[in-house]
Amino acid sequence: MAEGKSLEEIARIRGRQLTHVVNMVADMVEKGRVDYRREWVGEDAHGRIEEAIGRLGSERLKPLKEALPPDITYDQVRLVVAWARRRQEQAKE
Repeated sequence: MAEGKSLEEIARIRGRQLTHVVNMVADMVEKGRVDYRREWVGEDAHGRIEEAIGRLGSERLKPLKEALPPDITYDQVRLVVAWARRRQEQAKE
């Protein structure tokens, strides 16, 4: 990421599953240790997920995933939820 690598490239380099890398990155985004990048999920998917979060909240991933088109993955949902949670925390500060 810091070197411009995609999440898929990082997973391959580290010999990890993509979901493992996504969860690590999402955790860092949520804690403010790394900046979220929309290109990780795509503009369209980000917008759809953000809208669903506005309706359903960001507490649980499953209701969000079920409310979204099937081409949007749990990994995409997880990343946008981390971004949304970080924004909520920043608003409290």
